[in-house]
Amino acid sequence: MVSLQDAVQSILRHPTPEALVALHGSLLARRQQGEVVDDALETAGHFHAYLSDLQGKISARNYSELASRLDIGAMGAVALENVLTAEGEHLWQGLFLGGLAEVLMVAASRQYVKGWEVETGLVHTQCVWFLTEALWHASTSTQPDLLPDQRWQAIQSLLAPAADPDVPASDKAVLLGRVFQILLLTHLTRLLPTTEAGT
Repeated sequence: MVSLQDAVQSILRHPTPEALVALHGSLLARRQQGEVVDDALETAGHFHAYLSDLQGKISARNYSELASRLDIGAMGAVALENVLTAEGEHLWQGLFLGGLAEVLMVAASRQYVKGWEVETGLVHTQCVWFLTEALWHASTSTQPDLLPDQRWQAIQSLLAPAADPDVPASDKAVLLGRVFQILLLTHLTRLLPTTEAGT
């Protein structure tokens, strides 16, 4: 069984169903740590289902390209360290704003898969439903004073491209994959000691 930190790095570098299976094992070994692990397990399970559904609907070549767009490569260690050293409101803001900025940059950079737009529509819709609730839950624990309307508007703004029929399916997949990565990090930072960030 891989360590939790190695599993997290794998999800950051190359998120695949297989990498999420490794994370699953690492999280199950920490099940006694309670709600934080349960939240991470739920998010990882939905991320695994989402990537598996996408993998089943697109060719191996296109899936590999999608996975590479979700790959943050060498930035994985830096991102993990930044997340581990952030606290409270700054953690949520940093993840949210950093993730959104990167998603917009990647989404604007290129478009490549056209044929599977309609076929993957339901996969994206189901994913958005889960992520809306998961983001709400995560933000209420990190920013409890945020007004419900503000929280809802922020989440809807972040996920709006995934519901836009004019946004290519490949860009929706990158957006939703990034949001899954951000959510996993918000849960997992509470499980990894800060001292592990530099190891």
